[in-house]
This record gives sequence, structure tokens and C-alpha cells, in this order.
Amino acid sequence: MKQITLDIGGESRTFYFGLGFLGNLLEKENISIQEIGYKAVANPYKWNPLMMFYSLEYGYIRKGEECPFTVVNITDWIEEAGGFESDVYRSFEKAFADSLTKDVPKQEDKKKAAATKK
Repeated sequence: MKQITLDIGGESRTFYFGLGFLGNLLEKENISIQEIGYKAVANPYKWNPLMMFYSLEYGYIRKGEECPFTVVNITDWIEEAGGFESDVYRSFEKAFADSLTKDVPKQEDKKKAAATKK
């Protein structure tokens, strides 16, 4: 499981990526994995703070603790940090994107594989 620690909301906070975080996001927001990118582009002001919330919340779930903040707090913290152009948000965005694509095996094109075997 990938994680990243960022200074936001006056503290160093650990964001978790992986199956647990994604499962909670998808279930609680009633969306599919294919919809995440679309939703974040269509309304980043709602979905980007939500993704950060579920990523942070997962750390508390792992410890069996109640999450002490809401998505409204996350939205305020993003604004205080400088918005979506801030280093904090960009670091989260990159870590999230990497968690979806990094270390995922690439499927070899069948035509190229057949051509190289000849």
C-alpha cells in the first residue's frame, strides 16, 4: 500500500492509497472506478477534496479510530494551502495517479508479441 505524508491543516498527515481507500471511496460515493477521473474533471471542487478525505480517513479506519475531521475541513485546508495549484495538492494528485498506474503490468500487444516470435 502506498502512502504519502503531507503538511496540511496545520499538521503532518498521512494519505493512504490502495484497495481500502478506493473501496471506501467507491462504496460510500456509489461510483465505479471508471467514474473517478470523470467526476474529478467535471467537478474538482467536490471530488478532489472527497478523494483526499477518504485517503486520510483510511488511516484512522486502519487504527480503529474515529476520523476527527470532515470533507469540509479538507476543503478549507486545500484553500489555505493555496488551492489546487499548491505543492500539497499537486503532491497528493501525483501520488494518487501513481497509485493507480505504477507497478501495474502492461498488457503486451498480441500482434507485436506474435511478430517477435516469428
